[in-house]
Amino acid sequence: MSVSERVPSPADVALPTAAELLAEIRAREGRIFRMREHHVFVITNNPDTAQWLLGMGGLPYRPVGQNPSWDYPLGAYRRSREGPPEWDIYVHIVPVSGPQTIWEAAGEQAPTVDPLDFA
Repeated sequence: MSVSERVPSPADVALPTAAELLAEIRAREGRIFRMREHHVFVITNNPDTAQWLLGMGGLPYRPVGQNPSWDYPLGAYRRSREGPPEWDIYVHIVPVSGPQTIWEAAGEQAPTVDPLDFA
């Protein structure tokens, strides 16, 4: 019997490709948007999806003027006082495997939006 001197690393986990990540986001009720400035974000009302995306390395964004919702995962806000919680999470920075970026993959399956579309 031999003893391995190798210590397991979080890097040992295989990363999804950009297309696989986007497919999983859609399966988890995320709405994907691609910005022309090489950003990709997801809007979701599902707290489990939000927590998963944040754990994958996504960054939350709370639109100016939106009320924070402190009883849910980081970045939650409500469009109205009684409305459901919502998350807006940048995902173009989540690590993926393969040659295709998340922004490139999103161009094949999500609308490209202008920031003024949400003003």
